[in-house]
Amino acid sequence: MEEKHITPVHPGEVLKDELEEINLKQSALARHIGVLPKTVNEICRGKRGISAEMAVKLSKALGGSPQFWLNLQNNWELSQLNYSHFKNIDPIAA
Repeated sequence: MEEKHITPVHPGEVLKDELEEINLKQSALARHIGVLPKTVNEICRGKRGISAEMAVKLSKALGGSPQFWLNLQNNWELSQLNYSHFKNIDPIAA
């Protein structure tokens, strides 16, 4: 079976696409979920990540689960690591 690799995207790209799809402005979402417009804008621009609290807010406002948003964030962060920095770490026998 052939493995498929999907390149993770920043959760802000997904959020931006979602807002465009439902024709909702970032500022309107920010007001609705009780955060500063700057916060939503920074997420959409990839300058800020998704916290657990933000994941719940986005889930309540846009649907889906908080885990969906957190998975996007985790996958993005893992994709940004340089795994060669960890090559000298060996497993510890239990």
